[in-house]
Amino acid sequence: MFKRVDPLRVVILLTGLLAIGIGGWWIWMRVRHLRLYEEQIQPIRQMALSDDPGLAEVLDRSVVRIAAGDFLMGSNHGREDEVPQRPIYLDAFEIDRFEVTNIQFQRYLLATGDNPPPYWPGNGYPPGQADYPVVGVSWDTANAYCAWVGKRLPTEAEWEKACRGTDGRVYPWGDIWQNNRGNVALFPPTLLQRFPLGTEDGWQAAWQYLPVTQAGVGEPGLRPVGSYLDDASPYGVMDLAGNASEWVFDWYNWSDYSEMSTSNPIGLGPPWNHCVRGSSWYDPTGNENWVQNASRCSARNSSHSSSDPQVGFRCARTP
Repeated sequence: MFKRVDPLRVVILLTGLLAIGIGGWWIWMRVRHLRLYEEQIQPIRQMALSDDPGLAEVLDRSVVRIAAGDFLMGSNHGREDEVPQRPIYLDAFEIDRFEVTNIQFQRYLLATGDNPPPYWPGNGYPPGQADYPVVGVSWDTANAYCAWVGKRLPTEAEWEKACRGTDGRVYPWGDIWQNNRGNVALFPPTLLQRFPLGTEDGWQAAWQYLPVTQAGVGEPGLRPVGSYLDDASPYGVMDLAGNASEWVFDWYNWSDYSEMSTSNPIGLGPPWNHCVRGSSWYDPTGNENWVQNASRCSARNSSHSSSDPQVGFRCARTP
């Protein structure tokens, strides 16, 4: 005689097998994506080692297309300037996979005669930093650069969608904070003791670290774009948490989203400070909780300075 099968045990077994299958598929997809990112970054590193001027054009073409549709913008658990969270519709757009680098910006300077960032030795970037993000440029200069290459600065909404995708995730990689996934401003206490949090000395100290190539572990400093593959967003956009904070097109409105359009929103005023998105490589104002909060895709900020050592940018385009 056949032994009667317990339906509950069958359900549990099938559920377990399904979970194992989904977990295995997720790991396989993750490994596959990491390999693809590595294949894209390897030639960039090789060209950067020789300061190959062709690298600028390679990076210009490294863009990610994001399809039209809704995504969840804002957060009901963050600061007051992020509420309410709600679906926002965006037309299709393209956004740079990487932050604009020194070698790209140098090409622009040589063509236009614009001013170099304060930490550059003349019109050339620090040695060995061809593929580092350029920082310390004003919003006007970032906007002019993007126009010069036939693009524009992304809007706040575009930047946030590129960061979190359509599933409403908190960070580019998911919902759980992991500080080793990006070049974020977490320094040992011995370093912070030299520059008290929030002081002018602490902010000015950032400039002395920028010319340093290959900063040591635990020391503040920029890293080459794409150094943290696990920081990739669902679309494969890199360095949205850490490395440089980034200018976006919108003005920072000091308010919430209650009056914001739900279709292709752009913050056009009040004309005070332009908005900045993403956490940065250096921040003397807070601890790990501060950095964790600032690294969320929905986190908003602005810069009071036209030359900020934290802030770089990337460009976008309407296809």
